[in-house]
Amino acid sequence: MVGFETPEVERKALSILKVLSESQQPLGARVIARCLKSLGVELSERAVRYHLKLMDERGLTRTVGRDGRQITDSGIEELRSALVRDKVGFAISRIELLAFRTGLVPVNVPFFPREKFAQALQTMKPAFAAGLCISDLVAVVRN
Repeated sequence: MVGFETPEVERKALSILKVLSESQQPLGARVIARCLKSLGVELSERAVRYHLKLMDERGLTRTVGRDGRQITDSGIEELRSALVRDKVGFAISRIELLAFRTGLVPVNVPFFPREKFAQALQTMKPAFAAGLCISDLVAVVRN
């Protein structure tokens, strides 16, 4: 999550976004803290308010009158991309464990026709930049 100081702060913010995303109505800090507790995340009402303020500033949540907060479209998108990062990270961990245990390294080798290579490379760049790939190496074979 862009702009959060530590992974722990990011984890708490994502937990709050998850609670808000599952509610059809605005939620206040007290209700959010109770929901988080049921998920195993211990956060006081005061701490929830602090995180909500940070997320308001980043446009991930918004105040709805005196009723509480709602998640914004940006917050929903942030939650989705965090879930994707978690899934990719889990897959990479499993691949590393498999390589360590067996000494074998699975590889994914896509092939592109010469005329599509530039487009494929542009498509891959964001994944490389985000650290979602095991390697950022690309090999070119000419025949």
